[in-house]
Amino acid sequence: MATVLHLKPLYRTPAAPPESPAQRRARLGSQAAVWVFTGLFALSAAILVTAIAVMLFYKGELVRIGPENCYIGDGPANSVAFGSLPLVHRLVYVVVGVVRATPILMIFWSLRALFGGYARGEVFSRDAARRFGRTGGWLCAYAVSPFLCHVALSATGYEIDRNWAHMASLQAFVLGLLVFVIGQVMQVGREMEEDREAFV
Repeated sequence: MATVLHLKPLYRTPAAPPESPAQRRARLGSQAAVWVFTGLFALSAAILVTAIAVMLFYKGELVRIGPENCYIGDGPANSVAFGSLPLVHRLVYVVVGVVRATPILMIFWSLRALFGGYARGEVFSRDAARRFGRTGGWLCAYAVSPFLCHVALSATGYEIDRNWAHMASLQAFVLGLLVFVIGQVMQVGREMEEDREAFV
């Protein structure tokens, strides 16, 4: 006759605490933010692809560029149709467009990743701090890209639109720097918390 023993496990994984109303609101809000930033990323990418196609292939008069800005439709007398520029000149501006648009795309992608982590409950983790700091870094890149493109274009003689200095760029740089530093502070705080937990 066989004897069957039923042994209780020595360790039982504790059940997760119930989600509080504040946590639920934060999770749902973060999930909504993920969708918003995904949409903004997709829209910005579509605009960039359309702009590249227009710069390369459109030959009409409705897209113009001048010393002060780019124009869709009628432009001032000192503007020229973008399609009338030589191919090399248009290719240079395609590169400028990609350089200027990449930080915008990466800001939206970084925010999507940040709020995706929040939706999964990763609020004060190392990864959340890195994502936060990365967003600040891309904000700084967005702020300085007009100046860097201006320097490169003026050095090569391809510059037409010279209106690159904007107060919004300075504001974006200061905000990006603050966000980056806060991300670094979050990482240091997390490391201190891990050290305290390991000591205890």
